[in-house]
Amino acid sequence: MSKYDDLVRKLKEIFQIDRPELDFGVYRILNARAGEVNDYLDNRLKARVQEALAHSGNANLEQLRKELAESEKNAEGLGMKADDVPKVRDLRQRIVELVGGTADHENAVFSHLLTFFSRYYDSGDFISQRRYKGDTYAIPYAGEEVVLHWANKDQYYTKSGENFANYSFKLDDGRPVHLRLVAADTAKDNRKDNDKERRFVLIEQQIRVVTDDEGDEYEEELLPIEEVNGELLLRFEYKPMPKGSKQDDLMSKAVQIVLAGFDSAHPTIGRSLSGVEGKVSFSYDWRSALSRREPTEKNPQRTLLEKHLATYTQKNTADYFIHKDLGRFLRGELDFYIKNEVMNLDDVQNADRFADIEKNLRMIQCLRAIALDLITFLAQLEDFQKKLWLKKKFVVAAHYCITLDRIIKDAPDLLAVIAANERQWEQWDKLGMLKGKKGDLFKQAKAGTVDYLQEHPFLMADTSLFDPSFKDKLLAAVDNLNESIDGVLIHGDNFQGINLIQENFRGAIKGIYIDPPYSAGLVPKALRNLREKGWIAEDAIILAETAERDKFVAPEGFEIKDERRYGNSKLLNLRMV
Repeated sequence: MSKYDDLVRKLKEIFQIDRPELDFGVYRILNARAGEVNDYLDNRLKARVQEALAHSGNANLEQLRKELAESEKNAEGLGMKADDVPKVRDLRQRIVELVGGTADHENAVFSHLLTFFSRYYDSGDFISQRRYKGDTYAIPYAGEEVVLHWANKDQYYTKSGENFANYSFKLDDGRPVHLRLVAADTAKDNRKDNDKERRFVLIEQQIRVVTDDEGDEYEEELLPIEEVNGELLLRFEYKPMPKGSKQDDLMSKAVQIVLAGFDSAHPTIGRSLSGVEGKVSFSYDWRSALSRREPTEKNPQRTLLEKHLATYTQKNTADYFIHKDLGRFLRGELDFYIKNEVMNLDDVQNADRFADIEKNLRMIQCLRAIALDLITFLAQLEDFQKKLWLKKKFVVAAHYCITLDRIIKDAPDLLAVIAANERQWEQWDKLGMLKGKKGDLFKQAKAGTVDYLQEHPFLMADTSLFDPSFKDKLLAAVDNLNESIDGVLIHGDNFQGINLIQENFRGAIKGIYIDPPYSAGLVPKALRNLREKGWIAEDAIILAETAERDKFVAPEGFEIKDERRYGNSKLLNLRMV
C-alpha cells in the first residue's frame, strides 16, 4: 500500500466520515459533507499535490530552459559544440532531474503529512503535545520562573461527568426500547485505560446482590433481554476487554444474539440467548420491528437495532477533549515540524548544488500548502464541536429545600398545604426525620397535621414534591431569597454547572474542594517528585490519604510520624528525614 493510501485512510479516520450510521450532533455535519470530503481525499488531494509541485516546478523549468537556450547560443557563437560546454551539460542534467523528480516529491509530501497528523491524533482526540522531534516533546517556555504545563493544556475536558446515560428509542407503533447500562466500570483517574480497552457488551444472565435504601441486601436476577410492562430492556455493561477488541464487532455480536433470541412464532427466549436458563416470555414480536432495515451506503443491510446501538455506544465513547483553538495549535506545530524535521540544516550545509536545496524547498512549499488546507477543515470541525460544548444548557428544573421555621415566619398559611402532602411525609419518613414507628405515622395525634409541623420547625420542605403554584407562593413570601440561601446543589455537568453559578458567586467562594485523581501508588510517586523538585520545606508537615486496605511504605527520605483511620481511608502524617 502506498503512502498516499495510508494517508487517505488516516485522514478518513480523523475526519470521522466513515460513520454514516450516526445521525446526531457533529456527525450530522460530517455526514452532510462526507461526499465533499471523500471526493477531496480520493481524487483532488493527489491532484492538488501534483498541481502544487508542478506550479513551482514549471517556473524553475522555464528559467532553466531559458538559461540552456542562451548557453547553447553562446557556445554556437564561439564555434564550440554545446555538448562540450560544462554549463550546458549541467543545465540539461538539472532539467532531467526536475522533470523526473516529481514522483519522489509526491511520496515525500504524503509521507510527511501522514507522520505529522498521526502524531496529534489518538482515539478521537487531538492531543496538544508539542513535539520537538520524533517522540521528544517540547514545552512552550517564555522565561518564567515557574511553568505549569500538562498534557491536555488548551483543551476542554468533555467528560467531567460520565455520560453513561440510559438510551431509549421508540418503534413505529410507539413501543419503547431501553438500553440500560449495568454498573459501568469506568477508568480510574479519569484516564483512558492503557493496558485494556473498555467496551460495551451485552451482559450475561447473572445474580447480583443489591443494597436498598434501608441498607438491606437482596438478590436480583439480571437478564440481557427482558420485557417489563410492555417495554423492552436490553442490558449492557462497560468493562475492560483485551486490546484490539473492536466496539463494532461486539455490537454486531450483540445484534445477532438479540435477534436470534426472539422466535416470532413463539414469543419466548430460550437457550438460544447466551447464558439464559429457562424461558422468558414476551407479549410482542420485537424481532420483526428491530430487524427493520435502516440501510446506509456503507451498510445496506443495517437494521434498526444496529442503528441505535451505534448511536448509543458512540455517544458514550466520544471524544474526551475538544481543543480551544485547534487551527492555531496545528499551524504552529506544522511550522515547527517543517523547521526541525523537513528542513534539515545539515543537508543545506552539505548540498553540492543549489539546485538540490531548491528541490527541497519546492517540496516544503507543497507540503505546507496541503497541510494548511487540511488543518483549515479540521479546525472548522473542531470549532463546531466547541460551539456545541460551550452553548449554554437549559436549566431543566430549579427547586428549593427550606426549613419550616422560615415558612412559619413568612408564610404560615402554606403549612396546611405541606401537612396535606403525603409525598412530603413519606420523604421525611424515608430519611428518618420523623419520630415514632413507620406504621404509626398517621395514627399519632399530631403526625400529618399543622400542629406537628409547628412543633418540628427544622423539618425541611422540598418544593419538588409540590405543584408549581406552591413554589411560587413560597418564594414570593420569603424576603431576600438569595441572601437566605446557605447552600446550592447542582445536578448536571461540572463545566456547565460552574459556568451557571459564575455570576452569582463571583468573589464569594474562598475555597474549592475537588475529588482528586485516585490510583494505587500515587502518594509515594508524588512525594518523590515534590522532594526532587524542591517543593517541600524541610520542616513541612505532610498529610496524605491512602485506602485503608493499601499497605503504605514511606518512600526513601520520608518517615511516618502518625497514622489514623478515617472511614475506609488512612490519614498519614509524614515528614522528611
